[in-house]
Amino acid sequence: MQAYYFRPWTTQLFLRAGIGEGMSVLDIGSGPGDVSFIAAEIVGPQGSVVGVERDPAAVEAARRRAEHTDIVTFANAELDEFDSDRRFDALVGRFVLTHLPDPATTLHRPTRLVRPGGIVVMHEMDMGNLDVSFPRCQIWNDCYALLVRLFQVHGLAPDFGRRLTNVFLDAGLPWPDVESGAMTGGKPGPTLHAWLGSAVQAVEPLLVRAGIELPENLTVDDSLTETLERAVSASRSLVMGNTHFGAWTRVDESHRSE
Repeated sequence: MQAYYFRPWTTQLFLRAGIGEGMSVLDIGSGPGDVSFIAAEIVGPQGSVVGVERDPAAVEAARRRAEHTDIVTFANAELDEFDSDRRFDALVGRFVLTHLPDPATTLHRPTRLVRPGGIVVMHEMDMGNLDVSFPRCQIWNDCYALLVRLFQVHGLAPDFGRRLTNVFLDAGLPWPDVESGAMTGGKPGPTLHAWLGSAVQAVEPLLVRAGIELPENLTVDDSLTETLERAVSASRSLVMGNTHFGAWTRVDESHRSE
């Protein structure tokens, strides 16, 4: 469900960065293939997409999804170990750099597989803003804060999105273009309420294992989305989700030859 909400933003980011028909694309940290299939729709039958993922189970799931297409293939490999004789037109990734201990160093290696003039585009989230409702809706803020806290206890930066420029420059890439946009809403309906409700439900086991206590009177079950919607409506709040950051640049010969 989370991939469903992020899909439009990722698609527009790739198009804005210049990915188009007939291109070859390398997707790092491809997971079950969501981003690879977005890229495949853009490049079309004359293009190709290779997804690289370290988790064997995720690779198998992605390969099953790709059984009826020859545009997308998946490789099971560590990002800093993957190599190819091919030179790709574009390198893409979504929500992968934030999970790396040294994102700039890890990004540097696969960018060397991009042809001179090729595109590097990364989509990351930023949850550094904790003031996510106005007028204040306590249960909305509490649920959002749980996601932020989970990032923190795992040593991840909730505000990683705004660090993308430095990551690109530290990876030896030219200064990137950067765009951002926040998920906003409040109007009764399924979209934003379901995003936060489903996100908290999905990570509840991780919250328990991390020892993160739920706020008093918060019940995490299938009714959470409806509870959030009622609370937002009662407080007449504008509410926010995470902020998306997209950064892109083109590889020059000096970087690729390093």
